[in-house]
Amino acid sequence: MKLKVFAAVAAASLLGAAQAAPLPNGGVTAQEIGGILAAAGLPVEYSTDKDGDPLVRTSWDGVKTSIYFYECGGSPKRCKSFQSYAGFQTKNVPLAKLGEWNRTKRFGRAYLDTNGEPGVEMDVDADRGFSTEAVANQLERWRIVNREFVKFIGWR
Repeated sequence: MKLKVFAAVAAASLLGAAQAAPLPNGGVTAQEIGGILAAAGLPVEYSTDKDGDPLVRTSWDGVKTSIYFYECGGSPKRCKSFQSYAGFQTKNVPLAKLGEWNRTKRFGRAYLDTNGEPGVEMDVDADRGFSTEAVANQLERWRIVNREFVKFIGWR
C-alpha cells in the first residue's frame, strides 16, 4: 500500500503543474516522454537505437537510464510500447540474487547482461488510452524500481 501511495504522490511531482492530457491512440513519442522528464528537471538526451527507433537517455539518483521505444510508426513517430533500462557496472551480484529480485518484486525484470553485470528493465504498453499522467506515473514507478534495485544489489 505504501508503494502505491508514494508512486501516486511522486507521479504528481513528475507532472509538476502541467495538466494531465490524453495522448492519441498508437502510443507515445520520445518527445512526450522527454518533455515530462525535462519538466521534472531531469536531463534529457534524444537519440536513436540500432534499428532507427527513438531512444531517450536520462539519469536520476545517480542512475543512468535508457528508454527504448518499440512498434513505432507514423509522423510524428508514435511507439506502442517503451522499455526503461539501467545497467550497473559491478560483477559482484550473483545470479541467485537476481532470481530473488524477480521472484519477490512485481516491477522490474533483473538479469546479468552479456558482460556479467546486472541490469534491470521495465516494459510499458502505451498503445491505447494513455495520458501524460499515465506516462509520468510509469516513469516514477521506474524511478522507484531503480532506487530499490540499487539498494538490493548494494550498488555504490
